[in-house]
Amino acid sequence: MPARRARKTPAATPTTRAAIFHAAATLFSARGLDGVSMDDIAALAGVNKAMIYYHYADKLALYRATVADMLTAAAATVAAIAESAAAPGDKLDRFIENFVRLAEARPWFPTLMLRETAEGAPNLDLDTLAHIRTVFMAFGRILAEGEAAGAFRAVNPILAYTSVIGPLIMNAARERVAAQPGRQHLPMLFTVSHDALIAHGQETARRMLKP
Repeated sequence: MPARRARKTPAATPTTRAAIFHAAATLFSARGLDGVSMDDIAALAGVNKAMIYYHYADKLALYRATVADMLTAAAATVAAIAESAAAPGDKLDRFIENFVRLAEARPWFPTLMLRETAEGAPNLDLDTLAHIRTVFMAFGRILAEGEAAGAFRAVNPILAYTSVIGPLIMNAARERVAAQPGRQHLPMLFTVSHDALIAHGQETARRMLKP
């Protein structure tokens, strides 16, 4: 009787890794870390669990990767804006627009981060949190430059940061609520274009910082 061949794990590919990442990000955003199992991720990604462990050490590592993906992109983008030769007001406008556009490309991020922050960020390590620091410090440099140039009034950078970022994240949460069937007729849940969101955020930030 011929020996049975061992079942092989499907070959790892960038496409497979992307499918795992997007499945995990979608589920983590909807349920949080503890509400998602590796079986859930494998089922949505269309892979077996062995393939997930080929790419990621464990569920927590995969969770942190979904958060770090957005924060790494935001840190690089905001640092480039802060270091550019643009006027402080233009840098502020670009900061707001780029944050919204980055979140558009990663629709899971705002609600995932809102949930994580509300719980005290227990699942984020120092390396992941360092990306947040990079974003905040770049934002602070924009504020300091604007104040030195007389374009902005002096403000607490922490309060300014939360005043700018908070509404953008809350609107993403509002969109999640509005996406549920039968709610679109409620005034609070009417569709707002992201172009309008960006313009409003820019105007509000400039008024807040006006000397």
